[in-house]
Amino acid sequence: MSPVHGQTGGLSFPEDGGPINGTAQAGQAAVARDAQTAWLNPAGMTRLERPEFMVTLQPFNIGMEFNQTTGTSVVGTNGGDAGGWFPSGGLFLAAPVSDRWAFGFSITAPSGLALDYDNNWVGRYYTTRVQLVVLNIEPSVAFKINDNWSLGAGLDIQYANFEQDLAVNLPGPVDGSALISGDSWQVGFSLSVLWQPLETTRFGLRYRSEMDHSLSGDLVALTATAPVDTSLLLPQSLTFSAYHDFNDTVALLADIGWQNWSAFERTIIAIDGGAGTQVEIPRNFKDTFGVGLGFHMRPAENWLLMAGASYASSAVSDADRSPDLPVDRQIRLSVGLEYEINEAWTVGGNFTWIDLGANNLDFEANANQGRVTGFYDPANMYVLGIYGAYRF
Repeated sequence: MSPVHGQTGGLSFPEDGGPINGTAQAGQAAVARDAQTAWLNPAGMTRLERPEFMVTLQPFNIGMEFNQTTGTSVVGTNGGDAGGWFPSGGLFLAAPVSDRWAFGFSITAPSGLALDYDNNWVGRYYTTRVQLVVLNIEPSVAFKINDNWSLGAGLDIQYANFEQDLAVNLPGPVDGSALISGDSWQVGFSLSVLWQPLETTRFGLRYRSEMDHSLSGDLVALTATAPVDTSLLLPQSLTFSAYHDFNDTVALLADIGWQNWSAFERTIIAIDGGAGTQVEIPRNFKDTFGVGLGFHMRPAENWLLMAGASYASSAVSDADRSPDLPVDRQIRLSVGLEYEINEAWTVGGNFTWIDLGANNLDFEANANQGRVTGFYDPANMYVLGIYGAYRF
């Protein structure tokens, strides 16, 4: 058999429930107005006048309903809605300690995936359930060179946990089953700069390093258990952002970004330490690019209204899309509302709708796993964000 077809890359959702969700992430590296900048652009922490702590909560829903078309070689159902509701959130601390230095800390979940199909769906020999959880812990530091320039850096300590269930095509009427699981720790970094040429205008640039996880765990298939090793690549990225105040009421935020998904060329799965079976799966990923535009508007002194839209290209073409990662390009529309209770406390909420594309599928790894053709209608996400911040 071809034992696994684990798709462990290519899915990155930047939402964490914080204020930047309100502009669909537009302006993320330049907004520099609250504790979330400890993650978005540490250099921006030098703009804060007081230490700030922020907690975010973010329930989100993924809608993934497959429709098989002529050409599918496996007999089975469409799989039902493979998505559902999932929890998320973040924690942020930004603390200026002098006129030039600031320190920060953040906990986020920058990537992840959770899909659960019916056990008898047509793509069951690729996956019936897949779950990827990535947790990132980042202490960060910022230094203010002068009134115009600040630098930032962060140390990313990242944990990844991956599980995948799939059916095994055996002779006879009953399928077998397999479970792959593994986890990994990895260390990377971020570098950033903030430039404020005018009181009303600032630009931010942030780089995040590649995270190449080596996932070590178990393959449980039939009655046997064997150690398994595979890889998870989270690519390096570069984000450029702009922020401009037109007046005391309206501000414009803009964003352009790049992610190096083309570095994810293949997945190699070694079973029993490589002494047993080694499976190599070509991925043919390509780099992704994103753009975003957002607005801040103050209808009253203590209120902030946010709105934005963004687009991110697909990491995989229709010809290479597999059943265990049915994601196309991403389009976001967001709104948010924030209220400053007093000088210490701020609360806010936001809503984001994400269109994940038509996700056309025509894939066959081998005859044993079969050919799966069809599309997802619709494929989208609904993201709710709630946050509270306290300034010391």
